[in-house]
Amino acid sequence: MKFLKIFGIVIVVIIVLIVILGFIAPKNYHAERTVLINAPQTMIFNHVKYWRNWQAWSPWAAQDSLMQVTIEGIDGEVGSIYKWIGDSDITGKGEMTNTGLQESEEITYHLHFIEPWESESDGYVRLKESDSEEVEVAWGFQGEMPFPWNIFMLFMSMDEAIGEDFERGLILLKNIVEKEKAAIEVFEVQKQIFPAKNYAGIREIVPFNEMPVFFQNSYAKIQQGIQKKGLKVTGAPAGLYYTWDEQYEKSDMVAAFPIRGNLKTDDIEMFHIPVQTAYMINYYGSYEGSLYAHLALTNYLVNNGLNMKSPVIEEYITNPAAEPDTSKWLTKIYYFAEE
Repeated sequence: MKFLKIFGIVIVVIIVLIVILGFIAPKNYHAERTVLINAPQTMIFNHVKYWRNWQAWSPWAAQDSLMQVTIEGIDGEVGSIYKWIGDSDITGKGEMTNTGLQESEEITYHLHFIEPWESESDGYVRLKESDSEEVEVAWGFQGEMPFPWNIFMLFMSMDEAIGEDFERGLILLKNIVEKEKAAIEVFEVQKQIFPAKNYAGIREIVPFNEMPVFFQNSYAKIQQGIQKKGLKVTGAPAGLYYTWDEQYEKSDMVAAFPIRGNLKTDDIEMFHIPVQTAYMINYYGSYEGSLYAHLALTNYLVNNGLNMKSPVIEEYITNPAAEPDTSKWLTKIYYFAEE
């Protein structure tokens, strides 16, 4: 009986102690780290705005080879969701929902951890000009720890626990963006008049991985039609890109030849591109490696306050069958802007 009495007193003391510590312990937490990045603010924000780009600079994705990511909604817009599931000891399971965007300045998101334990908080990535030519990027999150779990806040620092991960992620982001900036600076954008052209082409929505086969089959059909009608080809074969959907990895595109005359079949259509101002880059290399040339053109339009309009045109000047060295393949890339 005496033992039970002592045991009861101990339990009461523990409960009282927990309550007291719960009142003393902080409930709110906040962690943030910053980095300076030597690149245009719009270029940095492109890697922050789209969930699809987070994988490249996520410190947790770099640690977890089992991590799988899905994106719901329209990536880059409020309401889009980044969901992940991975090793329970590293990344677990959770989701982030885009809750706000200030273009080139801030993205806010709601973070919901589901496994191995459940918790919720609010995160952000903020960009602002610094005293130097660099851009300051801050990554942080904040939330509230419910009673009695907030007692652990007396013995640990959320800023110290998460801060190192934020630091590693920001360094990864800095390396990616500064490498991208250096890569696009080698390209010279030429402003010129694009002459009016009529293209005979086949238009489809094509998955990225099926593009080589699409071009091969389409060009063969178009060439047969041109030869059958005795029409004249007036330039290099081309690709006309009306959309480029990186989220779903597909493009609304046309494989085409510029021709004099008219060619229409069940598969082949005519596409007229009027005379207009174009912004062009001469790109040498494999077709798969043209990313930085496109980024250079996109960056040029943004920096000059121009809004891109479709289609983007690639002219394939070099015949791969005649030149095996891909470094010598010339592709002329044209971007157009709204007047």
